[in-house]
Amino acid sequence: MFPSFYDAVSYVFSSYSKSKPYRQKGLDKDTRNPAHTRMLLDALQAPDRDQTNIKVTGSKGKGSTARLLAGFLQSQGLKVGLFTSPHLIDFTERIRVNGMAISESDFMRLLSYVKPHLDAIQSAFKPHEYFGPVGVTAVVSSLYFKEQTTDVNVIELGRGARYDDVNVMSGQLAVITPIHLEHADYLGPTLKDIAYNKAGIITPGLKGVIIGAQSLEVAAILREEAERCKVPLFALGDDFSVLDTRVTKNSTLCTIDSLYSRYDDLLLGMIGRHQADNAAVALATIEALTRKALDHRAAYKSAASMKWIGRGYLLNRKPLVLIDGAINRESASYLVEQIRSIGSSKAISVVGVPEDKDYGGMYEVLSEVVDEFIVTVASNPHLKFPSDGREKASTWRPSLKAESLQEAVELAESLLPEDGLLIIAGTQSLVADAVRYYALETRDLSSF
Repeated sequence: MFPSFYDAVSYVFSSYSKSKPYRQKGLDKDTRNPAHTRMLLDALQAPDRDQTNIKVTGSKGKGSTARLLAGFLQSQGLKVGLFTSPHLIDFTERIRVNGMAISESDFMRLLSYVKPHLDAIQSAFKPHEYFGPVGVTAVVSSLYFKEQTTDVNVIELGRGARYDDVNVMSGQLAVITPIHLEHADYLGPTLKDIAYNKAGIITPGLKGVIIGAQSLEVAAILREEAERCKVPLFALGDDFSVLDTRVTKNSTLCTIDSLYSRYDDLLLGMIGRHQADNAAVALATIEALTRKALDHRAAYKSAASMKWIGRGYLLNRKPLVLIDGAINRESASYLVEQIRSIGSSKAISVVGVPEDKDYGGMYEVLSEVVDEFIVTVASNPHLKFPSDGREKASTWRPSLKAESLQEAVELAESLLPEDGLLIIAGTQSLVADAVRYYALETRDLSSF
């Protein structure tokens, strides 16, 4: 047994850290070897092969879709495992059963069981080879889900799919949320490269792949991969659809025509037009798995109660606080609709977007609905933030600068009336800082 949870988490990252001086920078296809994770699973008697797994990839909305999938599945009386990454506050958030995070003691116990098998395989590695931390954690999740006798598991992949450690886990269905140009240094410089990489989630033997809204170029690549692997493909807009969406201050009201049923006036606790699309993908996926409609009463009750911190999450304070993980022009546009639906006498946005993201686009889009910006940084020391952030923000609205999330929030609250709105928008590390500041519970999804 590891002497502490800190030591256990450090071990998860140890292989990756040890190889760092010997690794060359480059694309995932040249630097990653998911076969290592498969070898580890097989050394542990392949716990994933005895389970029903739904794997999720995409560029935007995969976390929200995974949350919706798990919530809807649980509403149908199923025991549901959920694997996501990264975490906000507590590493245990990555592994949940029916919304509750794994305990530190269970994580340490299972990782102690994994360790000798991992060490044995790793002993034959070349200096640049390693076990990816997300892959190691996914292996622990598979053991935990088997031990907990879950009925179905929702597995969120990392940044890619074709060369992603988590993708080697067995699965019955694949889900692909909207794909955009992202992680170009790792997945490839073009949208075609990104789509090809994400399409790797489609493998022979799947019962189906369900895809969200995609550009024509991306959709063609996904369909070609599905045809090559002989996997049925169900697409939003063709095989199922969102017929109507209305965004309000606290909810999203939509009608979804799915594969086996129509869900009229479905009220979602997750806010935004894009969340209606995510819900449609989730419902279609579950219908494809069970080959029947969901129990409407239970599904509607679950939909209204589901939240996901950092995705249009509204805190009922004075002034109101809205927290969102927007990092580019497109995600900011979703946020604008919610801000407009809330309405306020004055709105100030605290923004913290790394220099390799579209921080300029964020300022431009949010300037439509905010009166001032406060430009700040997240506490994560591994992120680099732009030196010209305040300058660019000032192009659109009066802007101030703060050295931390806490300083930014305190400054914003001093400038806002009680009926004002404080928007905290940016990288997930900034969202994590906000979660800490407001002391929000993250281990139990039912508390959101």
